[in-house]
Amino acid sequence: MRRKNIIALFLLAMFSAGVSSMAFAGPKVYGTVVTKEVTDPTMTSETGADGKPAGIDDATWAKLQDDVIDYDEIPNLVEYRSILAKQQNAAIDNYAVNINEIVNSIDSSIDDINGQISDLKDRRNQATTETEKTYLTGLINTLSSMVSASGTDNYGLISYDENGNAIGKTTLSNQKSAASGNLTRIASNVKRSLHGTKVTVTTGMYSAFIGYQTLSELGDIYQKQVDLYKTTYDKTVMQQAVGSATTLDVRNAEANLKNAENNLFGNAEKMRNIKEQMALVLGFTPADLNRVTIGAMPVYDSTYMASRNLNSDIAEARLHNVAYGTAAGTVDKDILAYTATDVKRNEAKENLNITMSDLYNTAIESGAKYEAAQAGYILAKRQKESAERSYAAGLMGNVEYVGAVTQHIASEAQANMAAIEASAAVLNYQAALKGYV
Repeated sequence: MRRKNIIALFLLAMFSAGVSSMAFAGPKVYGTVVTKEVTDPTMTSETGADGKPAGIDDATWAKLQDDVIDYDEIPNLVEYRSILAKQQNAAIDNYAVNINEIVNSIDSSIDDINGQISDLKDRRNQATTETEKTYLTGLINTLSSMVSASGTDNYGLISYDENGNAIGKTTLSNQKSAASGNLTRIASNVKRSLHGTKVTVTTGMYSAFIGYQTLSELGDIYQKQVDLYKTTYDKTVMQQAVGSATTLDVRNAEANLKNAENNLFGNAEKMRNIKEQMALVLGFTPADLNRVTIGAMPVYDSTYMASRNLNSDIAEARLHNVAYGTAAGTVDKDILAYTATDVKRNEAKENLNITMSDLYNTAIESGAKYEAAQAGYILAKRQKESAERSYAAGLMGNVEYVGAVTQHIASEAQANMAAIEASAAVLNYQAALKGYV
């Protein structure tokens, strides 16, 4: 779901107008409430000698330092470890000091990115396939555009005005010039655009995580198909040796095996692509990429939705939703007439109502599909076990056996996919309650 937005989110996450890693504090205002304790954005961030931020416990911090990206870690990874967070921390800590410190901070970011580009170029020089070279070239171009954009719509970094609205594209080089010319404006933009930026990045990482899980399940399916077609190919070759199979039979069996192997390889490449892009967004370096892994999908909680009240949840979601909060917090000088501001407020309210209702219904429907898929899998498993006994006894031919096993693989895949979809639907609903939508 929404995996096509990962590249855009990657560009956004790397740097967004020097945004700081702190969040707004104060009374509950629609669209600005966060799910963790935060400090006032006018205060500098505090870290211990080990780099651990104030307000985070040792166990959580230690977990963020490992090479596993778990679903429940994503908000903290965005907050504390991502490249976005590192640059934001530097900006907010230095915005009131000497302008040269801000410029030096941006220079350091440029040096870091150039160092990553150099690492990626070394990897490209050692690549053995055109697919890998093309992929690495794309990463190099993406990183290069953050320093100096090519001028196309696909490159550069999103910049925001003082109200948090996207106004165009910028680069680290442009931001360096802007910092030198108007530090006060940059510091203000840093604080005001922080919350929406992190919500966008976190939401994108949630979607990428779930997309990766879907591909992982497809990988299991393709591996089982490879194993199945390898078995039938080997048996067909032996049958040809004794005259019970033709050369055409062998060729067909070999073609099925090659097709399954190609599917397995292509899926693995897609998984690697998503994993590495997530890792880069969340602050890992190119040198870390081979070690980074994506954690398991959270187990589907079949009881969660039964305890929810949609109307109460919509009211809760309003406290965290950025779009609704922005519209509700807009000041209109004309307090008597029904203005465009009022229209935007009502639209934002209705859009959130529709979104929450859709997420609620999706979670309910996905739960029902999960139950049905589990029942279908149980039946297919019994039929497969019967086919295996018949095949081993020589009472079933290759075609019938492959059909029975294929049906089992399909039913198992459907059940597992249904579990992922049901879990994702609940997770998406929970995320929307916290403003991640």
